[in-house]
Amino acid sequence: MSHESNAILAINSLDRYITSSTVVSRGLAVTWLVASPNTLTLQPISVGTAIIGSTLVYTPGIAGWPAINPIITNVVGNQVTINQPVTANSSGVKIVNQLSTISSQANQPVSNSLLASYQNSDPPSNNFTIQSPGALIYGYIDRIIVSQIQLQYNIPTVIFGKNDTFFINQTAVTIPYGFYTPDALADVLEARIQAVTNVTDCVVTFDPQDGFAFTSAGFTISFTNALAVPIEVRDNVLKCYRLLGITRDNITSNSVQYSRDYPNFLYTPYIDIYSDVLTNYQTVKDTNTTVGKFKGMVARIYLSGTGNIQVTKGSDALGSAPFTMTADLNNCKVIKWSPDVAVPSVDFQLFDQYSELIPGDTEGFSTEFQLTLLCIEDR
Repeated sequence: MSHESNAILAINSLDRYITSSTVVSRGLAVTWLVASPNTLTLQPISVGTAIIGSTLVYTPGIAGWPAINPIITNVVGNQVTINQPVTANSSGVKIVNQLSTISSQANQPVSNSLLASYQNSDPPSNNFTIQSPGALIYGYIDRIIVSQIQLQYNIPTVIFGKNDTFFINQTAVTIPYGFYTPDALADVLEARIQAVTNVTDCVVTFDPQDGFAFTSAGFTISFTNALAVPIEVRDNVLKCYRLLGITRDNITSNSVQYSRDYPNFLYTPYIDIYSDVLTNYQTVKDTNTTVGKFKGMVARIYLSGTGNIQVTKGSDALGSAPFTMTADLNNCKVIKWSPDVAVPSVDFQLFDQYSELIPGDTEGFSTEFQLTLLCIEDR
């Protein structure tokens, strides 16, 4: 039995931080008043901390934001001093991007990676390029085989701006982002519905067999038809209804509403990994059944794993907590490569079932992965 010579190219998504990069600390939530035009007030929901010397980016002129994006000159507690004055009140919490640069040294890859991961820096884990001073691997390679993938799934159950909004009795209800067990989500839903809608006695429970139940003794309950909600939040609402198991059958008013479809706590059942560089020399191009039909697929990772029955119960569900899984690919993808070309820097993009880049990094939950490639030498 003969074996072809091969070399392993082992890839770690965190290696995107090895070289110098511009750091973007997203998600600073702030308010401001024209009475103190050079001071912003940092809100508790912010992701990361304010960094002196960073540039804050928001739409110029909106809510009095300066025409030139300001720089942070001082930080004391939750008070952030900026060098450009605002010209109006923020009228609520605004999310601004914080841009800062870290001077990394290429000869300190571990420190660079640890610091950038701590800062939740750019590039995000769903769209990046790993660069190297030289080629990642040399040799007369004519095929690359995707052998094994390990994934640290960190997509929250409820994601800010993605699946956190539903309408009940024509009132919008927003769920705080994060990971939820079914019972914990039922408690939060009950509290939020009682707080912001007219169903002040609403009781929400979860049953492993039937899903969620929304009950009221003094009011009728209906979930607003998704086609009737503002179009800018329609996808958000539809994804939230999918999480809760709500369908069109729930638009009729009743004192009790049940999940008409079973709740799904896993935001996406699979993750597609793409790379234009790795698939550059393929003659037969990849495709799929989605509208986007992206090309350059390296692998599709099915998150339920292999051989393990996934059970949903009140205290646990797939997607209610982060998890790590390893995909041993039964039918490995074989990628055509040119023997005259060394493997240069490698790009990766991670997409969900909605043909969108997987979410989570904005909230500080980055899904990382490790990939083993077998590089087959030309005979």
